[in-house]
Amino acid sequence: MAVYNTERYLSEAIHSISSQSFSDFELVIVDDGSTDGSPEILKSLAKQDARIKLVTQVNAGIGAATQRGINESRGEYIAIMDSDDISLPERLALQKQFLDLHPDIDAVGSQWRMLHADGGDIGIDTHPINPATVSVLMYAFFSLHHPTTMIRRRALEKVGGYSLDRGCLVPDYDVFMRMQLAGCKFANLPEILFIWRLNPASTTHHKARAQAASVADVRDTGFKQLLLNDPQRAEAIAKSIVHSFPTGTWQDERIRQLLPEREPSLLYRTWLDLPDDTPADHFNKALVLWLKKPDQYCETLREQLITDNKPWLAALIDGYRGIGTVDPALPNDVLTINPDNQIGVSLFVTYSGASEDFSQRLQQAFALKAQAAFSIEIIVVSIKPDLSLKPFSQLLSTHACIFDEEDGLAWNTAFHKASGQYFAYLEDNFRFNTNVILEILESQIQHKTRISFMPDTRYFADALDENGLPALDNSFHPVWTRSTLLGKDRVHLSNFIHKRALLRDFKGNIPELGIAASRYLGRYLAIKNDFNIIEAGVNYFIPAIGLNENPLPLFQKTIGDWYLDYGMTNFPAPVFHENLPVPQIEYYAKALSTAWLNNTLYVHPGNVSVLENFYINRVNLVIRMPLFRYLLTHNKKNYLIIFWRNKAYLNAATSLLYCIYQTVTLRLFTPFKK
Repeated sequence: MAVYNTERYLSEAIHSISSQSFSDFELVIVDDGSTDGSPEILKSLAKQDARIKLVTQVNAGIGAATQRGINESRGEYIAIMDSDDISLPERLALQKQFLDLHPDIDAVGSQWRMLHADGGDIGIDTHPINPATVSVLMYAFFSLHHPTTMIRRRALEKVGGYSLDRGCLVPDYDVFMRMQLAGCKFANLPEILFIWRLNPASTTHHKARAQAASVADVRDTGFKQLLLNDPQRAEAIAKSIVHSFPTGTWQDERIRQLLPEREPSLLYRTWLDLPDDTPADHFNKALVLWLKKPDQYCETLREQLITDNKPWLAALIDGYRGIGTVDPALPNDVLTINPDNQIGVSLFVTYSGASEDFSQRLQQAFALKAQAAFSIEIIVVSIKPDLSLKPFSQLLSTHACIFDEEDGLAWNTAFHKASGQYFAYLEDNFRFNTNVILEILESQIQHKTRISFMPDTRYFADALDENGLPALDNSFHPVWTRSTLLGKDRVHLSNFIHKRALLRDFKGNIPELGIAASRYLGRYLAIKNDFNIIEAGVNYFIPAIGLNENPLPLFQKTIGDWYLDYGMTNFPAPVFHENLPVPQIEYYAKALSTAWLNNTLYVHPGNVSVLENFYINRVNLVIRMPLFRYLLTHNKKNYLIIFWRNKAYLNAATSLLYCIYQTVTLRLFTPFKK
């Protein structure tokens, strides 16, 4: 444990180690020249526990202090501990057990909870568990959380330990990168074994720019060495990371924000220079380039979409850049809903190839069907093409499910075959609370409710609590409303139970949306319909961090969200607003208002700033537009100030007059109150 001026949290950190369930350890603490009350606290605690070895030195930096502690220690395994954090009681025992059982692994981390400096809970953060995934992602971000790690001494000594260079503000990332290049392997346990405090005095906060530069340097240096050692593997890793995270990882975003002048990573530049040997390579490159710089690569991607037989998505690309004002034509048979039959509920269960998850959801569907006092049909939807259901054929037939054994049912065909008055959904990683769902369904049918929404309770699939169960996501969320659900991206198809008729006028090309189709369907329902919100019906298990190596779903999600968020009007993205001619500005201002009046555009935190900026900064005599008047009603003061500062005096005056009119009208027609 390296210590520097953490008196506020020091006792709690040390106590969390001294009270571990595994007791055969030494706690080596290096006081790196603290100037607060830390030295006195350390001396007092060292007297109380013979396992504490206290070392003091002139301030030399976190890397030098950590290495000094390792030099003073005797253990085969080195557990890292920060002086403002908390290790949970089973940490040392479980990590030692893992390393004992896995001699091929040189360091192991864990999942962790986060605290504010004042002790308030922030939530859970996770890293990948699988060693192969940890290895690949090390070239994207530090895929172990340093203070959670236990390391074999020989692995550290193999690379010379931690850097003593004070200019390197990420000595942890540096040493682990060097270890990986030397052939070391890493893993993370699924258990939550650590509590990490977001301390404003830490390097992460008060030297953020310099630390981001150190991260970028270590990452580029490591990948450069990999290119020299094994260029084929380096190129494969570059392709895997860029295709899995087309817009970059959280680490890339942090570097972009803090160091906007810095060039892209060496890994990305390596991927950019890779030859496009196949049509798939051409398509994936066009997708990634558009996702990173849509203003520059629309035409390139549009051509690829046409080549790949996706004309609807190609038409959306035109709309996205402000070319054309006509909605893309939809195939006549995209979504045909048959007349209602005598079935109460059609339950759609998705299949993506994940057998264990699918089996568990099927069992829930069968239980629901068996216990219901009304009829339920189960329809299996294959969300990827060419997924065979042969392994489940007998089980599905026994329960009279509707499915296609060979090729699977796409959403279109599944909807065609559905006979239920109501539609419900059980997608990958979702689970129903069966008794609650039964009550909700029965109430829906009895009261002929159009649509209801069940916010999901979230659990981490790759983070286990003290009972070995998926950990509850206890991070803060607002009161759930239609607006906050859309704004916080908490809308999924499995959250809905609705009348089949709500999809009769559906607008969208499901086949071209691919894996993103269910997301699009869910957001379509949320944007088009006001709904009841009923708690406790659905659970969602957040998938583990992985590498899907496919940029297409993110593109489908991005373009689908844009189309729905702006009322299916082909309203261009903000990056194209600067060059819009006045007639097009007028057209889009009217089209957005019409969409809002027709309930195909819903204002929420995810789209409101774009709408505000467009109307305030682009539209003349903007008070004419009904949607602007709605926006003005909710933000009068700010809009009037902006108009005045921008010298848009006509808009300022007419908006002020409207506000006065609205206020007077409200007072005239509101009953007098004493």
